[in-house]
Amino acid sequence: MGEFFKIIGMSFAVLLSSAFEAVLPLVILTVVFVLIDCISAWRLSRRMSKTHYNKDGKTSDGKFKSSKMGKTVLELVIIIPTGLLLAYFVQMYLFEGANLRLPQIYSGLIIFWQLWSILENESSCSDKKWAKILQKIMVDKTERHFDVDLSELRCEDSE
Repeated sequence: MGEFFKIIGMSFAVLLSSAFEAVLPLVILTVVFVLIDCISAWRLSRRMSKTHYNKDGKTSDGKFKSSKMGKTVLELVIIIPTGLLLAYFVQMYLFEGANLRLPQIYSGLIIFWQLWSILENESSCSDKKWAKILQKIMVDKTERHFDVDLSELRCEDSE
């Protein structure tokens, strides 16, 4: 009976490794965008620290926090590879003849989401012209993270 489970386990490992080999470039590409988003969030924290945003004791110290890495590590290690593998198997077994590229679509959605977040991070708390244009379209993350009503600050600036 032990040999049976070894054979099943080895078969499963071969299937999983061949599938992972097929989606590995997408995993790497997606992970790079998640890491760039982390760097842009850290840069935003530093900008906020330099401008001394403070509301009800909440302030940004501009330092990299390991407590925020938990979500990112979960994303990098579990969600992205698992989602890509599931998309690969769904395409392979459910949509075998269809011309769908589910792993690429899944990876593309995550990359778009990360790009949007990167642009939000880079345009937030910035006085550059391109950032002001993006702030008309995107969320300013300083307001969201620190519960600061930026309209009050903008009114004070214009006076």
